[in-house]
Amino acid sequence: MSGSIPSRVIENAKSRDLRVTLRIGKEGLSDPVLLELKDQLDSKRLVKLKINKGVVSERSARSTIISEIEESTGSTSVFTRGNIAVFWKE
Repeated sequence: MSGSIPSRVIENAKSRDLRVTLRIGKEGLSDPVLLELKDQLDSKRLVKLKINKGVVSERSARSTIISEIEESTGSTSVFTRGNIAVFWKE
């Protein structure tokens, strides 16, 4: 899938200059969080999200949340590291 993502998008996603604009808190992945993420993706196309510590502790649970976000928003996870994920929408 990374073959269809432009290299400039991947470079921007890995940049430390890209700020976290949305956090998933103790309530987990809720409808308001998904709506906000959709709005941000419509205006920015590249959104950095952080899953707060304590929400999930296992890597598989983070992967599940990221997959749910991709399906719900029609976006692609471009970069993940720990509790940070960057989503891109064409």
